[in-house]
Amino acid sequence: MQLNSCKSTAQSNLQESDDVGMELILNENYSGFEQEEYFLIKSQKELRAFYGKINRTRKPGLIPPKVDFDSEMILVWCGDKAASEYAKLEVREKDAFLEIQKKTSNVAKEENSLIVSPFSVYKLPLSSKSIKIKQ
Repeated sequence: MQLNSCKSTAQSNLQESDDVGMELILNENYSGFEQEEYFLIKSQKELRAFYGKINRTRKPGLIPPKVDFDSEMILVWCGDKAASEYAKLEVREKDAFLEIQKKTSNVAKEENSLIVSPFSVYKLPLSSKSIKIKQ
């Protein structure tokens, strides 16, 4: 008997920030987004809408994580179609905002003939602060 699967979900401790208590929930290879985007999700409705978009081409679709939006929020990074690896995000809490910085890898990238647009989903403690992307 042989089992084959084409679904690969990498769940690991990429870059977790001690400053905010960020936890990686999910890494996947196809988000459906063509440009790099960040989303801060603070309600079940927004989470269902995001998973609805990424599940349009998946059968079966991914199951949204269980989140207590009274004390937690979700940060999503979606890479563009040229991205060949998951983001390693670092989040720092500043006085008026949460600063997000994508850590770059010094490893030389190989040419990738696969069409992917990876995304990562993180869980953070709830904050009323806005996010600011540091380039």
